[in-house]
Amino acid sequence: MKTKNKKPFLNMDERNKQIAYKVISIMYFLTILAMQGIVLYRQFILEQELGDFEDIAIIMTINSLFLVSALLYFGAIQIRKLKIKSILLIYLVFVILGSIFTYFKYNIFQSPGLSFEQLFEKLIIIITIIGLIMGFWTLLSFMAKKRIDKELE
Repeated sequence: MKTKNKKPFLNMDERNKQIAYKVISIMYFLTILAMQGIVLYRQFILEQELGDFEDIAIIMTINSLFLVSALLYFGAIQIRKLKIKSILLIYLVFVILGSIFTYFKYNIFQSPGLSFEQLFEKLIIIITIIGLIMGFWTLLSFMAKKRIDKELE
């Protein structure tokens, strides 16, 4: 007697799995875009305070960090092909973008704005957090290289 398969996704052939993975990744991307649209709508159209949708922003941030981390660890993004100069340039670009975003967030969209001293304190936080994230991503990329080399042996 034939039993019904309780895990059909695990028994798919390679072609069907690739199609399923593609659909899943597209839906994931659309979900992240929709969440970003909701945040922008609530902030600029409804003029809600940051605390009203901070939970969505935190979920999106953590989700994005885990997504990039997983892509690095499983070899989809290969940092090991980048040189140290490129990694430092990416770090610098992230710091500049984070600084610009922070400046606009506190001095243009909120009143009263930050003083120069407060803005400098925020800059130190930005530099530290982005440094930790880039270090973690570089470590994951290194671990992925070791894992892939081990699998190839």
